[in-house]
Amino acid sequence: MNGADQEKDKIFELIQRFLKNHPVIIWGSGATIPYGLPGMSELVKVLRRYREGIAEDADLETELGKFEDDSQIDKIRIDVREAIFKKDRICLEESIKDSKHFDAVIKMVRKFYDAHPCKVDILTTNYDCVLEYALSGDNCDFTDGFTGRSLSTFAQKHLEKERDIVNIIKVHGSLNWFSDSSNRLLYLPHIQGASELTPIMILPSYRKYEESHREPYRTLITKSDEIIEKAKSFFIVGFGFRDEHLTPKVVKKIESGTPIVIITKKATGSCKKKLERAEKYILLEESKSATKITFKSEEASPSENCLLQGDYWKLKPFFTEVL
Repeated sequence: MNGADQEKDKIFELIQRFLKNHPVIIWGSGATIPYGLPGMSELVKVLRRYREGIAEDADLETELGKFEDDSQIDKIRIDVREAIFKKDRICLEESIKDSKHFDAVIKMVRKFYDAHPCKVDILTTNYDCVLEYALSGDNCDFTDGFTGRSLSTFAQKHLEKERDIVNIIKVHGSLNWFSDSSNRLLYLPHIQGASELTPIMILPSYRKYEESHREPYRTLITKSDEIIEKAKSFFIVGFGFRDEHLTPKVVKKIESGTPIVIITKKATGSCKKKLERAEKYILLEESKSATKITFKSEEASPSENCLLQGDYWKLKPFFTEVL
């Protein structure tokens, strides 16, 4: 066995060790870009309809924080939803044409679901429905707090099942959630929008914290806090560690030794800064036709770097070859 093979085996064994204890999955916007969904930089374009001079590489949350007019925020919410909705529908249509469209997502969920107790917790800040489409197509029993049928209403009890379930905790809301004039929280799939309905989506604006104390966000954030507190490990896909609902709790856990494995095309500055505080981590990110690995463990402290040939930072190769 040559040195490259030994290095690869060492990294793969470390990943397997870190993730052996039923990880909590955190699913970020970078996870759905390969499915055609817009990333944060693309959503910044929506803001340019309302204000000139916003840079190409501007941060969505920073720019939204500069908007202080409630009526503008409400309009931006609808426009952001519209931009995501269009791409979400295309993604769904492509999955109907190609039965293997979501194979990578299904591989991920099955890998962790098959381990005791046949339960997977996925925390996400995404509004899109990629996870729901993938699991529905695989006949997997899942809940996002609704029963999953048109006009069903949100209920905390749907998130309390302890086995044989995949929980999708969408802390910022979803494309298919609305409130009506009676303040009912409704699940309405594939609705373009209607004047009498309000999308249930928290934007990273100055109103973010005020809105997070309302339902269903309060229940979802409380549930995500509970899941993070109990986590034995984390598997992170395309999450930038900018969200202030999930990030502080996760950082507290990894500071105390809970292992974390991250796969992403390019780690954000925030992600790298937070990992400096972790005791055990593995970061896999793109490096041309290879994967750059940065890791820290009991055997590797401070952190070490290496390069592996292959696209292990991508979901499908990761679950096909690494785990």
